[in-house]
Amino acid sequence: MSILGMAWRYLRFRWLVTLLTVASITLGSALVCTVLVLRHESDQALSRDAALYDLVVGGKGSPLQLVLSSVYHVDSPPGNLAYEEYERLRRDPRVAWAAPIGLGDNLAGHRIVGTEPHFFDLLDRNGDPFFRLDRGRLFEDRFEVVLGSHVAVATGLEVGDTFFGTHGLIEVPGGEVHRDFPYRVSGILAPTGTAQDRAIFGTLESVWEIHETEERLHSAIQGTAMLANRPERETSAIFVRLETPGLRLWMADEIRKQSDGIAAIPINEILRFQRGVVGPVQRSLLAVAAAVVAVACLTVLTTLHQATERRRRDIAILRSLGAVRGEVAALVFVEGLILTTAGIVLGLLLGHGGLALASDTIRDTTGLALHPWRLAPSELIALVSMAACGVIASVFPAISCYRRTPIADLQLTD
Repeated sequence: MSILGMAWRYLRFRWLVTLLTVASITLGSALVCTVLVLRHESDQALSRDAALYDLVVGGKGSPLQLVLSSVYHVDSPPGNLAYEEYERLRRDPRVAWAAPIGLGDNLAGHRIVGTEPHFFDLLDRNGDPFFRLDRGRLFEDRFEVVLGSHVAVATGLEVGDTFFGTHGLIEVPGGEVHRDFPYRVSGILAPTGTAQDRAIFGTLESVWEIHETEERLHSAIQGTAMLANRPERETSAIFVRLETPGLRLWMADEIRKQSDGIAAIPINEILRFQRGVVGPVQRSLLAVAAAVVAVACLTVLTTLHQATERRRRDIAILRSLGAVRGEVAALVFVEGLILTTAGIVLGLLLGHGGLALASDTIRDTTGLALHPWRLAPSELIALVSMAACGVIASVFPAISCYRRTPIADLQLTD
């Protein structure tokens, strides 16, 4: 029988200890893989979305809140800004592209984003169209909308279907449904891999009309006088792409001083958010995972050492039958390799499989589109390091067996 076959039989004979040892390695590997993949994928996804725009202009408040609410659709906008500010920015020669958005309603938690048709002219940083239609066409009438790819899948809506929006940015039981303003789906976007897949895009005019009608209705109910003039129209945020990205700081400072709003640089805010909030949490989780891996390696070392002590007579018999020192040491070493390899492979599958199961939930709650089966570069380094630790943990019991003499072991067991 080969050394590998003998090692496998020994491990099967001690199946409970083997199972517990492999489980501890699996748990540590899964934690390491999950943390590293989440860190890599979240960094990629956050940076991909933030890099689309040079500036996001909005009402006074937190720049991070402005970016999260407008770019990632996961927070409330800090305030509104007069539509005239968008028109001023659009005429600025330093601005290559600008588009306003208006927020206020949702469908089953998916935000209805009012904008203008040229919003879909946005190019990615390689100069290719960022938005592509999967089917249908862009909106033309006021109450036509284009669905993000994830919205179409989650709601089951198709081109030509109608629905009613609900007041508010999140789904709340008993929320006010705008049944007097049905939306009609004119098109569905192809997946972009960003938070835009979770949005419903309509016209700014539809957002304004719904909320102006609401204000008139509330005024009538309360018995207050109607406004003679049309209320000032506002936007929740303005996306800006500059002719030269190097103008971002200059433009942001100018907008802060000369308008009632602020201008956030998305990539700067996201990097600050990652360093200040996400980074420490990830490092803490990684430290816990590393501790679990260290315990698992010690478990391998202890398990092999105890197994070697219990099999002293068996090993002595093998030596008496002609097995050389290297073969006996190799037997113990191969057992350790089997335990380590099995734990790492199972941990890899468990970590990525868990992320695959949770990817839809993560996308729904945070807007981050993850690729759960993609190996991160840091993950490969971590797996190689874990394998090296397992090898080191297997070497010491193997050396102990190599140094023993068969006669002494037989005498001790008699």
